[in-house]
Amino acid sequence: MSRSSLLLLLAAPLIGCAASAPVQNPEPPPSSSAGVASRDELDTLTLPPLPDWVDKYADPGQGDRRFFNMSRLMERFQLVRAQAVEVQNRYRDLTRTTPGIDSVKAFNTALERVRGGELESRLNLEQLGKAPFIVAFDLDETLWDQFYPPEAAATCHNLIIQGGRPPSGRYVKLIPGWQQAFERIQALGGTVILFSANLDDNVYENLAQWKLNGTPLTDSPVISGILSNSHLIMQDKSEGVTEPRRGTPIREPSKDLRIFDESLQRVIIVDDNPTRLFQLRNTRLFKKFEADTYCTTSDPVLRRAFDGALPQVVHELEDSLQYMKQNGGDFADAFLPYSMLGQITVNFLTESGGLDRAQAIDYVRRNPRSVDPKF
Repeated sequence: MSRSSLLLLLAAPLIGCAASAPVQNPEPPPSSSAGVASRDELDTLTLPPLPDWVDKYADPGQGDRRFFNMSRLMERFQLVRAQAVEVQNRYRDLTRTTPGIDSVKAFNTALERVRGGELESRLNLEQLGKAPFIVAFDLDETLWDQFYPPEAAATCHNLIIQGGRPPSGRYVKLIPGWQQAFERIQALGGTVILFSANLDDNVYENLAQWKLNGTPLTDSPVISGILSNSHLIMQDKSEGVTEPRRGTPIREPSKDLRIFDESLQRVIIVDDNPTRLFQLRNTRLFKKFEADTYCTTSDPVLRRAFDGALPQVVHELEDSLQYMKQNGGDFADAFLPYSMLGQITVNFLTESGGLDRAQAIDYVRRNPRSVDPKF
């Protein structure tokens, strides 16, 4: 036997072992209605965990707080994004309320419920698809403020949630003009979403006490969806792109407006905290509503500004819809001058370009590419 033949013969077992070695990080199997079969398979749908200290609302007693790779969930189980995010929410609910539940069982139960149409968010996907525009509102320090000193709350609160912090109850002050804003958006043909980064229980306890025309917001037909902490997402930089270097990694649990409109052409969010957002072209940045300041200030200018903050947003919506009606195009482009990124260009044109504010707004609408797509 030649030397080369002997080497091949000796190498054959090693080659066979290499061929049968398990593949690291396998791709999920093809779409199936059966859910997942093992924890390993569940892990292929899950983003690597971050430490608790990066999430303000993380609570070790809140079950399995894993974040799912939404693109994989959507592809693996043929879900739209709203359903995929709801699977994550339902999974977290089950692991929080059923101590010791097996993670595979929890996931498959969540998937089955979502496929059966059970959305805790109450999103009406058909209604959202037809809405000419969608306005998502943050809650804490945008539409309400809570946990402020009782001495101010004693004369200035709208709601008291019993059993919370402090022991006397949780005081909640609602921003002026909220009812007129909700009703005007509905009258204009739009739809209202409430999206908080706070924990589920706090959000639903408050909303159950907050009433519009006698109906709690948890049941109000004016509200087209309620989302909270477990609906936040994170994102791998490879999602949705062929070159990961061109992707958008989302490292902070964040609100994803694609849940309501995949194209991002009909949706904006009004929010005081851009660190929980990443679609800043669709973000209307809002000055924090602070009940301490509002209830105790003797400054008429500051008080008037708080009173006019939400009506100003409504005016911007009306102006954008009027422009869209006269000139066509999409709502997000018509609203672009009022967005967080659009405002930078409007200020640039007024401060350096010699335009007044109305001219700068018109310029941005006619030249949307003048606005940076991201920071």
